[in-house]
Amino acid sequence: MLGDIAVVLLKAVPLFFLLLYLTRLLGKKLISQLTFFDFVAGITLGSVTANTLTGRVPLVIGIVSLIAWSGLTLLIDLLVLKSLPARKIIDGEPTIVIQNGKILDWNMRRNRYNLDDLMTQLRSKNIFDPAQVEFAILEPDGKLSVLPKAQYQPLTPADLKMSMAYQGLATVLVKDGVVMERNLRRNNLTEDWLMTELKRRGIENVSDVFYATLDTSGNLFIDLKHDGLNHVQKVED
Repeated sequence: MLGDIAVVLLKAVPLFFLLLYLTRLLGKKLISQLTFFDFVAGITLGSVTANTLTGRVPLVIGIVSLIAWSGLTLLIDLLVLKSLPARKIIDGEPTIVIQNGKILDWNMRRNRYNLDDLMTQLRSKNIFDPAQVEFAILEPDGKLSVLPKAQYQPLTPADLKMSMAYQGLATVLVKDGVVMERNLRRNNLTEDWLMTELKRRGIENVSDVFYATLDTSGNLFIDLKHDGLNHVQKVED
């Protein structure tokens, strides 16, 4: 029994790090844009790993299979990146399923996409009447992109000719008690400046800070560990 456990552990460690490396090498597409090919590639990698771990496939054969399959997947991704015809064949093309409020049933049948699927995805976007849709496009990953008709779109500041203040991304200065020195340098700030700002707020040690950010308006957000309280104060010149 103990011998079997040891064998499994000896297999699990190299397989874990190999699979981790291979999935990072293949990139984030398997999660963010899951096409049918990506789905098959991910399932195959998991299946080979499981069979190798349980002993159905010898360890060396399993490792070679994982590397070979990942290499082929990477080559296909590079081919898709370079070749438009290959991209159309492997990843597929977006298909218009609604145009000017009219459902294009031929395009739906061609993609084996039924009316219930269409209405479900429309409702998920708070659209209950296809007549309100200017365009609905079925993406290669199965998601539905919808452009409502102009009269059904929400108003924006641009429609009202309103000028809005710039809102960029907040910069993380401290994460889990660790100072993000690179982010400080990008904002022409120093660690001494940060410590001064923390002490002004009664915080002596940066290790007590769980999360701290600086937004584009100069607001310093500080969240302390274990207190359940947030502190937002304006940085003064």
